[in-house]
Amino acid sequence: MRIIRDLFSNTRPIDRPIEKVIDYYATDSKRLAREIEEYEVTDNIEACFQRFLDVFGQGVRTGDITEIGIWVWGFYGCGKSSFTKYLGFALSPTFVVEGTAFFELLCNRLKSHQTQAELRALVNQHPTTVIMLDLGAEQLADTASASVTTVLYWKVLQWAGYSTEKKIAQLELKLEESRLYDEFQQAYRDVFSGKGEWTDIHNDPLIGISRADQLVPQFLPDDFSKRGDFRSLKFEQALTVRDQAEQMIRLIRRRSGHENILFLIDEAGQYVAPRSELILNLDGLARNLKELGDGRVWIAATGQQTLAEIVEKSAHNSTELNKLRDRFPISIGLDARDIREITYLRLLTKSAEGQQNLHDLFNRR
Repeated sequence: MRIIRDLFSNTRPIDRPIEKVIDYYATDSKRLAREIEEYEVTDNIEACFQRFLDVFGQGVRTGDITEIGIWVWGFYGCGKSSFTKYLGFALSPTFVVEGTAFFELLCNRLKSHQTQAELRALVNQHPTTVIMLDLGAEQLADTASASVTTVLYWKVLQWAGYSTEKKIAQLELKLEESRLYDEFQQAYRDVFSGKGEWTDIHNDPLIGISRADQLVPQFLPDDFSKRGDFRSLKFEQALTVRDQAEQMIRLIRRRSGHENILFLIDEAGQYVAPRSELILNLDGLARNLKELGDGRVWIAATGQQTLAEIVEKSAHNSTELNKLRDRFPISIGLDARDIREITYLRLLTKSAEGQQNLHDLFNRR
């Protein structure tokens, strides 16, 4: 053994690239395969998975449960994002990476046979539609001041394949709920023959709105009687939190065919903490999902602090804000002390020969 490199295990190249942060929306198959192969599950992380499976499994199996809010918390770098991201992918039975179902890849990282068995049973017997939202990423966009419910609402519409342009997306939802969307798309083919499909241009804020304007009066004459009405419409969404929750649940169940829904919201604590109205909106979202979902619609959010700490530090502490703690009574805490163990396992694991050489060197000293 002549160089330091030789001390380390060769199961993972020591000079391999390592992602600095977890990207919630990164779904490239090769990247995910590398991520999950690198994922180290400590005893505490395994206990957190088991805690989730216990409470969520009871809810989706029977619907007979009173609480559906989960708060996943821990200091920066403790693994909240990876925990919820991999959990979300694993609960989707059709999500496959490099030819293998993702839940099997996660099971391979777990140590407990009981936890593995419970995850497999949950995925196979109670399929769940998972909607993942990274509010940390949304803070970089123009939605930074929007309520959690509104940001989630538009994320669900994009998940369903609607336009990224909000006015067009709302039109598509209206047409689908009226069972007119297929006819609308056929009308587009007829009127704009040779110019592709409606979905080819529906994200374009200029062409999409212009061409939709020519077709809308045919399908929604009571609201748009002539050309120009849709194009000139100044779109301002005025739905209540309950309306948005109802539409999201209805749309997801219609599209997926699954009764069970899990909303995973990363960095919720950091997003809502500075403004009391955002905290109250998150409270309203959780309350309405609980009332509308019959125990089969869940919300899990992450934060660097416990909910008690967020509410206590709010500029406007009140009884209403304190209710937020009641909306997320299920607490899953990731331990910052795991970082040391994970760092060792991922970067500093020695080969058998390297371990012996270090042992001998230490004893000589």
